[in-house]
Amino acid sequence: MENTNQYICQCCGMPLGEETFSKEPDGSVNKEYCKWCYADGKFRYSSIEQLMDFIVPHMTNENYSEEQVREYFGKLLPQLKHWKQQ
Repeated sequence: MENTNQYICQCCGMPLGEETFSKEPDGSVNKEYCKWCYADGKFRYSSIEQLMDFIVPHMTNENYSEEQVREYFGKLLPQLKHWKQQ
């Protein structure tokens, strides 16, 4: 079995595994993106701001404030392949 621990989504930064890899229109697996950010050859988010609007409410909790989540992803996302290519 292949070790998938090294893969993270190059759009949102989420760790990837067999169940979360995206797929191309022909059904082939794309190990660079999660199935929520990229599916059937299309990206769901057109800007970092749009992605942040989705991530922040889902990642904010009793351990991480909205400001902490915004700061963390504000630094992480621009370093990922998808956003570097924009």
